[in-house]
Amino acid sequence: MPSESAHPMTGRLSEKQYWDSVLKGAALPRVNSREVHAYRITMDFMDEFLRPRRGGTLLEVGCGSSGWLPYFANEYGFLVSGIDYSEVGCRLAEENLQMLHIAYGKIPCKDLFDWDGSDTYDVIFSYGVIEHFENPEEVLTVFSRHLRPGGLLISLVPNSQGFVGFLSRFFVEKVYRMHRVISREQLRALHVRTGLTDLKTAYAGTISLAVVPWSKSERWIFAPGTFRGGMALRVVWHTEQLLSALQKLGRFNLTSRLFSPYVISVATKKETS
Repeated sequence: MPSESAHPMTGRLSEKQYWDSVLKGAALPRVNSREVHAYRITMDFMDEFLRPRRGGTLLEVGCGSSGWLPYFANEYGFLVSGIDYSEVGCRLAEENLQMLHIAYGKIPCKDLFDWDGSDTYDVIFSYGVIEHFENPEEVLTVFSRHLRPGGLLISLVPNSQGFVGFLSRFFVEKVYRMHRVISREQLRALHVRTGLTDLKTAYAGTISLAVVPWSKSERWIFAPGTFRGGMALRVVWHTEQLLSALQKLGRFNLTSRLFSPYVISVATKKETS
């Protein structure tokens, strides 16, 4: 199991300074679009569950500079909120929603394990969060406390066991080791042990190179500020565009443990009797 030394109190495998450096470069305004294959995978997976809940409340955990919050507000009419422990990310998330003239709830800037209060939501969504902790079950337990009975918890993690995981391990090893490997079966079991009812857990999509943070690579070919580094990034971008076009046409569909970039789970909190 790849990991850096976990934070002694939270089991966190990545630190705030890393996320601050990643988030501060976000260009605003941003709204996630179906034209981007890596997003379309997630949107298609979630749609059957979210459409019946139009107009409810949704919280994104790890919302820093989020393009998801405006998407959920525009597509489903959710009153969106978010939480993140990066001050940079929280500020950008709010600025983004304001620039897009989208009404929103709260965006507290605090650590998950200091998340108190009685606010609850119809949907809680996390995109690449729980795998950054040694014990993701503890994280899901925190999420569940803020989920209304009958509400949905949607968790997405990268499929680190497949082809995308291989690429990440080879090209961005330091980033790869900030992740815990979570299989489809493990993700389903984590939600069930948290007391949730699994609705659908599956490998999602076909190869997406956009999942790999290529700009963080320490390999010679991706050296930042060099001609070869720029060329390598352009090759990756054009390859991703080709893969996306083929998959959009339905001519390239290899959803599986080997080829899917994501594992996604939708679970629900039991109604109170």
